[in-house]
Amino acid sequence: MTAQAARPFIAPGWRDVAIAACFSATALALFLFRLGDPAKINFDESHYVPAARILAAFSGLPNPEHPPLGKLLIGAGMAILGDNPLGWRIMSALFGAALVGAGVMAARWLLGTRPAAVMTGSLLLLSPMLFVQARIAMLDIFMASFLMLAFWMLAAAGRTGFRHRWRLVLAGIFLGLATACKWTAIPLVGVALMLWLAVRPRLGTPRSLAARPVPFLEGLFWLGPFAVLIYLATFLPLGWLETGAVPPWRIVHQQFEMLRLQSAPMASHGYQSQWWQWVLSIRPIWYFYEPIDGIQRGVLLIGNPAISWGGLVALIACLYAGLRQSAWPLLIVVLLWAASLGFFIVIPKPVMFYYHYFPASLLLCFAIAGALDHWFWQRGNRLAPALCVGFAAFLFAEFYPIISAAPLSDPQDFNRWMWLDSWR
Repeated sequence: MTAQAARPFIAPGWRDVAIAACFSATALALFLFRLGDPAKINFDESHYVPAARILAAFSGLPNPEHPPLGKLLIGAGMAILGDNPLGWRIMSALFGAALVGAGVMAARWLLGTRPAAVMTGSLLLLSPMLFVQARIAMLDIFMASFLMLAFWMLAAAGRTGFRHRWRLVLAGIFLGLATACKWTAIPLVGVALMLWLAVRPRLGTPRSLAARPVPFLEGLFWLGPFAVLIYLATFLPLGWLETGAVPPWRIVHQQFEMLRLQSAPMASHGYQSQWWQWVLSIRPIWYFYEPIDGIQRGVLLIGNPAISWGGLVALIACLYAGLRQSAWPLLIVVLLWAASLGFFIVIPKPVMFYYHYFPASLLLCFAIAGALDHWFWQRGNRLAPALCVGFAAFLFAEFYPIISAAPLSDPQDFNRWMWLDSWR
C-alpha cells in the first residue's frame, strides 16, 4: 500500500448526527430486548439495587465508598418502572444507547471521516462488554456514558481550535458527572487537563477577534475546578438523608471517608484479576449462571475476541501511524487507552475486576476503526474493513446466548464458549 496524504477535515453535518441517532436507536433496541432476563438480582446488582432503594427513600447512606449519582440514576429508573428487573436496568440501557451515539460523534470529530465513525459505532454495538454493562444495574455504564459525551465535546472543541466556549463547558459538566458516578473516571479527567495544557498554548494567534480561542485559564477552569464543582454538587441531595446525612459543609470530608473505604483491605474474590489479564482477555466474569424456573441462563462479562485481541494489533498500528506519520488522532486514542489502563497499574487498589477495563475496552473500538480507516479505507481497500467488522459481528452472534441470559438447554452448555480454561 502506498502512502497517501491525509484528507482535509470536513466538519460533521446533519447526516452525521442522523447516523449517530440511528446507532443510538439500534443500540437501545438491542439493549431493551429481554432486558428483564435474568429476572433476579444479577452480580453487583446485589449492592446497587438495595443502595438505590435506600437513597430513593432518603433513609440512609448506603454503599458509601462510591459517589451517589449512579445509584440515584438507578433509583430514578425504579421510580419510573417500579422495583423490578426492568426498573433496575432501564437507565443503564438508556445511557448505554447514549454512549453509542456519543461514540459515533466522538469518532467523527476525532478520526475525521464518516467511515471511521460508522466503523466505531458498529464495533461498539458488537462489544459484549458494553452490551452486558448496559443491561445490568451497576455504576460503570453511567460513568462511561458521561466520559464518552465529554470525549465528543473535547474532540469537537479541538477540531474547531477551542473557539466555542459551550463545548468546553459541556465537557466539564460531563467529566464532573462521570466522576460522580465512579472514581475510575479520574484518570481520563486528568488526560483532558493534560491535553489542554499541551495543546492550547500551541494555537496560533487568530486573525480576527471573532475567531479567538477560549482563553487558556478559562478553559483550564471549565475542565478542572468547574468539573470538581459539578462533582461536589451531586452530593447535595445527601444532606436530606434521615440517617448518615452529608450536609454541604461535610461534603469535602466525605471525600476523605470515601478514600479510606476505597483503600481498606478487601477479602479476596474468585473473579479478581490483574490489569494484564484484562488486556489479554483471559479472566472474564460470570455475572450469572443458574436455572430460573427450570431454565438455565447465564451472563458472562467477556470481550469480543475480535475487538479484545484485534484491538491490541490496532493500537500498535495507531501508535506507529501517530509517531511516524503524524496521525495525531490515532495517537490520542492510544494515549486515552493507556491512561484508562495505567490508572489501575499504579493505584494501590487491593482487589480489581475485569469490569474495570470497560472504558479502555471501548477505546479499542476507536483504535480498530481508526487503523482500518487509515491503513485501508482511505487507500481504497474496502474489503479488509468489511471483513474485520463482519468477523466481529459473527463472534458477537456466537457469544450472544451467554451474554444475554438466553435459555440454554443444559447446565453444561457453557463449555461450548470456553475457548480458554481461564474463562471457566
